Amino acid sequence: MIQKTQHILVLIQDIDHLKVAIVYAFKLASIFKADVVFARLPLSTKKQALPNQLINKLNTSNISYKEVKITNPEKEPNNLIKELEAIFIVSQFAFKNINWGLKKHKAFKYLYRAKIPSFIVCDKTSANCDLTNIIVPVSYKKETKEKMIWASYFGRFNKAIIHLIVPNEKNESILKRIKASLLFTKKMYKQFNFEYKIVKTDVKSNRIINESFQISEQYNSDLIVLLSQNTRNWYSSIFGPADIKMYLRNKKNPILFINPLKDYYLPCS
Repeated sequence: MIQKTQHILVLIQDIDHLKVAIVYAFKLASIFKADVVFARLPLSTKKQALPNQLINKLNTSNISYKEVKITNPEKEPNNLIKELEAIFIVSQFAFKNINWGLKKHKAFKYLYRAKIPSFIVCDKTSANCDLTNIIVPVSYKKETKEKMIWASYFGRFNKAIIHLIVPNEKNESILKRIKASLLFTKKMYKQFNFEYKIVKTDVKSNRIINESFQISEQYNSDLIVLLSQNTRNWYSSIFGPADIKMYLRNKKNPILFINPLKDYYLPCS
C-alpha cells in the first residue's frame, strides 16, 4: 500500500499578511515530514500572485509546496483536508483586524468547521518559536484529552517539553475527572518517552485558560493548545473569540486551535 504525502494547509486570509504563516507552515512540514499547500480563502478581492520569492527565501529546507484553488467554499476546508491528507492548518490574522473588537472575522467560520487543528498566528507573533516548550491547560471536560494527544505529537516528533496547567478544584466530581485526564496523559506520555511537567495553580477550571496565558510568558513557552469549545459562542462565530484575539495581540506565541470530537486526520506515527 502506497502511503500518500501529508500536507500542511495554509489558509490565506490576506496576501499582504502571510510571512509568519509561511514560517510556521515550513516548520510544521519539517517536523512532520509533510509538504505545504497554499489556498486563498474567499475573503478578499485582492488578486496579487502568491509571493513565491518570499516563500522560497523562507523555505530553507527546500520543502515541496504548491497553491490550490478553493472552488466550493461551503465544503471547505474539509474537502481540501481530505484530498490532501492535511494534518494542520496554518492561518495568519492581520494585526489591524484583531485590534478592533467588533470587526467580523469570517475566517473563523472555516477554522471552526475544520477536522484538523489550526495553527493561528498574527503579524506580531514571533517567527522564532521552535515549538519545543508547550502549554496545555487541563480541564475536567473529556475533550481535554484531545489537547493532550495533539501536544504529544510535538513531544514525539520535536522533543518538546509539555507543561500541563492544572486547576485547583475542591469539587470531588470535577477533581475526579481531572485526575482521570492526568492519569490517561501520564500513561501516554511515558509510553512515548518525552519530558512533561505538571504545573499546579491556585485557580479554578473557569479561570485556567487565562492563567495559562500568564504562565506561558512565565515559562517562556512557544505554543499554547486550546479547544474551540472553550471559545465558541454567537459572538465568537461572528467577531472571533475575544480571548484568542487578546492573546494574539499581546503574546508572542502561536495558538494551536482544536475543534473537539472531530474525525481527525492524524500525523503518521
